[in-house]
Amino acid sequence: MHSKMLGLVLTGGHSKRMGKDKALIRINGITILDRTIDLLMNHSDQVFVSLRNDQANESHRSKYEMLFDDSDYKGPIAGIMSAAKYDASSPWIIVSCDLPFLDYETINQLLEMRAEDKDATIFFNHETGIEPLCAIYEPSLLQKIKEKPEIIEKMSPQMTLKKMNINIIEPKSDKALYNLNRITPEIANVIDIE
Repeated sequence: MHSKMLGLVLTGGHSKRMGKDKALIRINGITILDRTIDLLMNHSDQVFVSLRNDQANESHRSKYEMLFDDSDYKGPIAGIMSAAKYDASSPWIIVSCDLPFLDYETINQLLEMRAEDKDATIFFNHETGIEPLCAIYEPSLLQKIKEKPEIIEKMSPQMTLKKMNINIIEPKSDKALYNLNRITPEIANVIDIE
């Protein structure tokens, strides 16, 4: 039986480095949040936005199905843990809201090269190493972190995944994994920071 694929866009960060809400930055007139949700909608049975409790009334997030970050955790792990607690028996495509150039080809590649017998399928980013925030998290991994949260290493998805049995794939497009935390002139030209 084909298990359903769930999608999660992580938007609970404080965007301290950017100084403004990354999920709501517009690229070609569309917020990164809406863009990322659209990408996942085509590849998942159900897509959620993960957010902090204090973001519940933010109009962009609240139009989607919301999963609140697990307050015992910090950073992306809080969103990943809330997904595990919501449904650890389904695989999840988990993506952060700060990948402005993420595209269909990259999500398709992730799904095509998915290894269901591993804990996760994850891209290798040449600048930063494995990219835990554009990956498929399998039920085996979600059940592990839900049942034994002590395996989470320093609240870091990257450090935690390095200890797991993961399927690492080379992205066809490095640009698709470009993260907004590294603003360069190239990206400053295409985003409208309001």
